[in-house]
Amino acid sequence: MRRKDREITDWDSMLDMVQHCDCCRLGLLDEDGAYILPLNFGAAVEDGVLALYFHGAQEGKKIALLRENPHISFEMDTGHRLVPGAQAAEYTFAYRSVMGRGTVTFLETDADKLRGLNCIMGHYTHRDDWTVDPAMLRATAVFRLQVESWSAKEHHLP
Repeated sequence: MRRKDREITDWDSMLDMVQHCDCCRLGLLDEDGAYILPLNFGAAVEDGVLALYFHGAQEGKKIALLRENPHISFEMDTGHRLVPGAQAAEYTFAYRSVMGRGTVTFLETDADKLRGLNCIMGHYTHRDDWTVDPAMLRATAVFRLQVESWSAKEHHLP
């Protein structure tokens, strides 16, 4: 990280950033290069490791690329605010961002899928005890990104 003065290394502060984000972008690779997807997500700390949960259709480009290469990157950001200045060069932008890498695994059992979906729902509704029709569970792909490395950065202004 070039701007070490903006780096956040405190685990709880990094998790707080994740909890305040409402979109996670996944970076996958296809035959033409980077393929970036904005997705809803849920976050959990499992055995001291950050895990991110996602869902989608059972088939499609995203699922095919993840099955072909489960090693992916992610990015999320929040706290955006333009800070004006008298001159163009004095303008700046406040933000908080998290990025990292990890490996995807697909959840196969109904119980695991329900846990992943409840993690996603909990992120947005602050409730994680939803029920889901078994037919819907079978029709939905739920996958977990086990984060292997991540960093956070903040440009905080008064």
